[in-house]
Amino acid sequence: MGFLLCPAMHTLYKAPMLTTKALTIARGTAILTQDLGCHIDAGDTLLLTGPNGTGKTTFLRTIAGLLTPTSGHIDKTAPSHWIAAQALPPSLETVHDYLAFHAALMNVPYTQPRDVFGIDTVMDTPLYRLSTGWRQRVKLTRLLLCERALWLLDEPSDGLDSSGIAALQNLITAHTLSGGAVVIATHQPHLWPTAKTMAFGGQP
Repeated sequence: MGFLLCPAMHTLYKAPMLTTKALTIARGTAILTQDLGCHIDAGDTLLLTGPNGTGKTTFLRTIAGLLTPTSGHIDKTAPSHWIAAQALPPSLETVHDYLAFHAALMNVPYTQPRDVFGIDTVMDTPLYRLSTGWRQRVKLTRLLLCERALWLLDEPSDGLDSSGIAALQNLITAHTLSGGAVVIATHQPHLWPTAKTMAFGGQP
């Protein structure tokens, strides 16, 4: 079978996107993760599973460039979106203001994104008037502000109801089918039953 060209992302299906080798991350004298290796191709979904405190978020933050590994190698061949696990604070900022600010951070012109998560009706609503689940929908909409082939998501399903989870699953499926790749730290691996898994904390 030949390669499938993805015109939106200008990448080849099954082209390598991320490889880590012998990755060790420390804070002071404490080793947070040690000797980690993975390989992710276009079209892959990789789940990071395991108990809290075993290094899933640390690994994601390092891939995103927010932490520097003590040793090892990271080869990331695609631009990435990073979505942290922390909930959006209930501020006076409107949904529109929040998304426009993040577009500016990414140095892209702001245009209202596709309404995957049903937030069009609350664009002018301050974040403090939205529930935790709706703020999670707003945060995940950052993925649609510009095209980046590699998505790094820390507990993206937290706070979402069943319709929000379905929207997230459909979005991730569409992204990988179009040649993107996703790494997800999650306590809900059943949401992505066909994904690859990388276990932390001595899980089998």
